[in-house]
Formats: sequence, structure tokens, C-alpha cells
Amino acid sequence: MPQKIGSIWKNSHRVNKTRRKATGASLAGRKEKTNKDLFADGLTDAGTVEVLEDDLTLRDVVQAMRHIRRHMFVALPRSGLAWSTRTSEVLHYRAAMPPLVAPGHVHAVLAGTAPARLERETAELVSKGTLRRIRVDRGHGRDNGAGAGEALVEAADLERLVKACPGVGHQTADAFVTLLRAKPRAQAIDTASDASLTDAQTNELLRAGFLTSDATRRTRQETLGMRPEDRTTLTSLQSVSRYASGTLSAVGGHDAIHLAGGSGGGIGPSMRRLGAPSPPGGHLRIAVPGHGRFTKLADAAVDWLRDALGCTRWGEAPEQWLRERFEADGGIRSPRWRDFWGLEWPWLLGHAVGLGAVELFDTGSVGRGVRALGG
Repeated sequence: MPQKIGSIWKNSHRVNKTRRKATGASLAGRKEKTNKDLFADGLTDAGTVEVLEDDLTLRDVVQAMRHIRRHMFVALPRSGLAWSTRTSEVLHYRAAMPPLVAPGHVHAVLAGTAPARLERETAELVSKGTLRRIRVDRGHGRDNGAGAGEALVEAADLERLVKACPGVGHQTADAFVTLLRAKPRAQAIDTASDASLTDAQTNELLRAGFLTSDATRRTRQETLGMRPEDRTTLTSLQSVSRYASGTLSAVGGHDAIHLAGGSGGGIGPSMRRLGAPSPPGGHLRIAVPGHGRFTKLADAAVDWLRDALGCTRWGEAPEQWLRERFEADGGIRSPRWRDFWGLEWPWLLGHAVGLGAVELFDTGSVGRGVRALGG
């Protein structure tokens, strides 16, 4: 009896290969499971660790600030960054880093001193003109810049930056330094009532980055209809309606960046026509060029630390494990060199503790532990 074709195919001697299951979802699930299994039992908490530094010479705010700045970056490796381009990039980046220190970082280093005492000491140093508080208003990042926008700088370092800036003339530098010494606690100046600086000198300091527009003194409704010269954002209704879409004039003109608080740019056509106009607004905030660079690096490093702790089940890990991930045995492909220009691990940890992003605790067996805070 003839066999059916279906039975012939069924009983054929052909080798049937088994289909491979899709591995994308399984690998993702396996990776997630592996990450969450890191330190699945949690670490023993034997108490909070308050002292970050063992250096007994750190007794006041100024010493702590200098110690923090001195240990911000590691030395360049003798091998690995052999190509001159990358080496010059690292050196240029570090040279442009302003001498700023976050107040919380100082509190973390001097954790053995009462916070109220540190605040009184800082306020006294500011009133005497030894230190100056610098603040920038930020509205981005995980914490919206709640405390990371404020920094401390030694007054002598700020004066040195002003006098060494090639874009600031000698007369402007002397006038600005005199103003800083006369108002040690001021964070902003009112150009309408204070005649210490001329309009030309104010614009010169704006372009150099030592003054920025005080965006906190105006609401969105107040600035919506203003000209680019008088507002702190890049566009206005007049510019948008008057100029063709896509042109430079429609977004504020040549001076849009430095009028909005940036440190670059030249004098725009409208300012050339008017000669020496009054600066944008009446209140200008005292700034340090490169403050944004400092804040961006610090925020990115703290975000990396949070992401690393997010890979664990309980949001905590031994400090040594985190440090090994960050440094990767000193390799140039480690996060330290790939993303953070050779940032020191103790600096990152102290800054994160000062911001309240993490806390340290004693595990009793594997050294110090690091725990993420604030979600």
C-alpha cells in the first residue's frame, strides 16, 4: 500500500536541527538577576563612619579646602597616555578647573568637628575676606542642583584669577578686586546703584565669566517679552517675531550666550551700534569662570557612584569593591580616566558624602561600606 507523503517526510532520515531560543530577553534577565544578586544578604552595619581623612593636621576650613583641592586628581601615568593629544587634553582640562570646593565636602572631611562650629568659622572667614561664597542657580541633574551649586573659594585665588585673565584689563581687574574686598559677603552686585564699575568694565567682566546675570530676580512672565539684551534667556518675543526662523538673530544674536550668563562671545551688532550700553538687568552675580565645569564633573562622578550602588540588591557595597570598579587597577580604560580625567577616589567619596548622596558605615569584616541615600 503506498505510503502517504506526510508519513514519508515524518520518517525521513533528515537531521532536524533544534531551534535556538531567543537570547536577548534571557540575557537581559540573567544580567539583571546577577546584578541584584550582588551582596544579596546585605552587609553588616556596625555603625556609621564619620571620619574620612586620617590626616591629623586638618583642623580648620582653609586647611581642609587646600587638602581637598590638592587631592582632586591623581598624577598622570607614565604609560597608557603616551599619545600627546590625550595627555595635553587632560593637562588643559585640569589647568582650567577652578579652585572651588563644595561646603559639604569640607564638612565631610572635618566630620569630627561640630557642623555649627564649621558654619561659624566659615561665616567668620567670609566676613574677614579670606573666603568667598560663590553660587550658581541650576535646574538640572538628579537633585536639581539643590546644594551642589554653592562653592567656596579663597579670596586670594579669585583675585589671582581676575588679574591673570587675558580678557580683563588692568584697570578693570583693579576695580573689580577693590569691589570684592569692599564687599566680602556679597554674592551679587547692583550695577544701577553701585558705581564702582563702569558699563564697559561690567561688560568686560561678563565676557570673562566673573559676572553672570542673576536669573533668580525675574520670573518667567517678566522676561518673556524682554529684549535679549535685558533678559537672561536666549530668545524673546520681539526676536522671534521680527526675524526669520532659523537665523542667528531669531535666537538672540551674537551675544546671546554671554548675556545669558556664559563666559564667551563678543560684542553683538546691537551693542556695537549703541556703543557702551548698560549691562543686562540691574543685578549681576559674582562668579568664577569654570564653575560649570567643576559642577558637571562632580555631578557626573556622583551619578556614577549611585549607578554602581544601584546594581546591588540593597543599594550598598564595600568601598573596596567600588574603588576597584572605579580605578580598574589604574588602567586608562577605567571610568577614572575614560570619563573623569583622573579623578581621585577619596575626592569622589568625600564629595558624595558631603552632598548627602551616600553614607559610610563599618561592616566589621570587609572594611567600610557605602550605602546610597535619597533613593
